[in-house]
Amino acid sequence: MSSLEIDLRRRDRYEDIVRAINEYGSSTKEAVFENLPDELMVPYQRIRELYIQETTRNRGRIDINSLIQLYINVPRAEELLRYLLLTTVLFMGFRNLRNELIYRVMRRNYDRISHLLSNPDYSSINDISMKLLSDYEGEGIGGEDIQEVSNAVHSFVYGLRKLTRAYGTTLLRWIPKFRDIADFEKALPMFYPLRTNERRKRAIRTFIRWVSHETNLPVALGVISRGGYKRYTMIADVYSTMVTVRSGAFLVLNNDHAMKILNRILINKDGGVTIKVDEVKGLVRATGRLSNDPIIYERGAFRIGHEYCSRLKCDECPLNKVCMKFTWVNIK
Repeated sequence: MSSLEIDLRRRDRYEDIVRAINEYGSSTKEAVFENLPDELMVPYQRIRELYIQETTRNRGRIDINSLIQLYINVPRAEELLRYLLLTTVLFMGFRNLRNELIYRVMRRNYDRISHLLSNPDYSSINDISMKLLSDYEGEGIGGEDIQEVSNAVHSFVYGLRKLTRAYGTTLLRWIPKFRDIADFEKALPMFYPLRTNERRKRAIRTFIRWVSHETNLPVALGVISRGGYKRYTMIADVYSTMVTVRSGAFLVLNNDHAMKILNRILINKDGGVTIKVDEVKGLVRATGRLSNDPIIYERGAFRIGHEYCSRLKCDECPLNKVCMKFTWVNIK
């Protein structure tokens, strides 16, 4: 399919693109789950098994209290949740953020981190922060600040101590009780550094995505049982934006904003055009919502963007047969 074949009356053509992104998202895993320490891989798999068993037995219905109790009986289940939460908190600790590098650094330093997870004490913050930073910079990343890393770990410890001591609960008991994804998002900032910026929103929404969908780690049972994941607000990063725009998936919207972006793309075909993420973030999120599963859509669009679209591997891309191939569009 080429850009010359655009027919805005054929909505099904663009729905096919959205559907293909979702199908790819359903066939892949979040990178963080592929990089878990061996000790946490077992509880991750066991929780997923329990969820499938119970929903199958109850014909799709969820008995939240019963499932929570089953989860609690899984060794290291609470530790797994704390590990995932700390991972996203650390997104705010590194200026030159490389998600998959953080996953590897966390895995390599699991022995040190596990002590912090089981006993969130302020005295160990500096030692752990220094080790994480040293390992991160050892991968060739420069310009980092130990204070930023330390602040992130401190916020995590503060939030976890508040949860367990002031609220008298655990992540495993606390998370499933949320019924509305917006309320869940509002409650999570207590674990993160105080700065209100896009990076914090991204970190919080990443954690929400990881625990609020049955294909990830299905712990936000109240959100999942009510279909709340369909109201998830996509992060809309460079990769998911790149795929949504270059593939033409955004044309499923067929609104004024989409038409303006399309016109700008077509008139700059020969010279190329740069579109900023912030210009089309609303289009990307709206496209994800129309897919009926924005968490799956975002996973698919991100992985396609990261592995294929950013490298112009069109021949190998799973969208090759349906993509509009606006390859002259640069996303910034």
